[in-house]
Amino acid sequence: MEDLLETDLFRHAKDRIISVTEKITKSNNVAIFATADLDSIVSLAFLESAMIDSKIPYTRKILQSVAHQPKGEQYDFSTSSQLVISIEQFEETWDQEQIDDEGRVRIVPLSVSVSHPNSEKQHNGALDVVIQCAAIASIIAPNGPRVRRLRALSGSGQWLRQSLDNSYDPVYTKIRDILQNEGSIRVLPLPEINNPDTEMIPNFPTSLLNRLTKKWSKMDFDQRKQAMSELVLPTLSDGKISTPRLEELLWFRIVISENEADLHSQIYRVKSLWPSEKDTSKSHAASVLRGLISEGKLS
Repeated sequence: MEDLLETDLFRHAKDRIISVTEKITKSNNVAIFATADLDSIVSLAFLESAMIDSKIPYTRKILQSVAHQPKGEQYDFSTSSQLVISIEQFEETWDQEQIDDEGRVRIVPLSVSVSHPNSEKQHNGALDVVIQCAAIASIIAPNGPRVRRLRALSGSGQWLRQSLDNSYDPVYTKIRDILQNEGSIRVLPLPEINNPDTEMIPNFPTSLLNRLTKKWSKMDFDQRKQAMSELVLPTLSDGKISTPRLEELLWFRIVISENEADLHSQIYRVKSLWPSEKDTSKSHAASVLRGLISEGKLS
């Protein structure tokens, strides 16, 4: 696996990630708090997996979902543990110099700038909590079996952020390219995906996709490009999905295993099945967490 900290992604956040990691490895007992939301739970899975692989004592508490937290009310992170870590994906993007870790280590979205292979200028973005926890886990347990199984999910939090709904997200693209180059994922166009979920694409012509899939292998690049343009015309006229997110769903579907649905379909299905009830969502989150830690899979 490529060392995430040595990539352009963590150019500004490297020192903070190392500092958090050192606090964890030097602590006799760690308490981790996460909310009953998918991106928070995936982040928690990375940290727990690293601590299990490295035999670091820890406790965990799943707090109620952001959707159920009364507006203006703060979460309770009180514990007797030596080190407290709170995963706060619900926070706005922070400049790391402004973060106050007094009393606990806060994992919040971090403001960063990254380069792009096709551009000399720097692009502003945010490191979400999942990729930060993935980086922390890879330092604590670089060869840990649980950590390695989760590697392909490192970009899932960035996909769940709203940034792709507004514009191109350079951080998401960078994570995707890193994982693809190291072989953790494959990236395929929609017609090459087995049983893809297209419900997240408004007004999508599924029957047309089925016909295109049958012809895809015999088409050259220009024919494929034209066919894909025609395929998304109904969606483009709808305007309910951003062009950057639509482009990812059409041309850059992430595949982890031949026998599994593509990652975008998995995330969509897990999100769709997430309970809206306050009491049920926490137990459901714990169930998803167990699957992530034991199998490295969203279920």
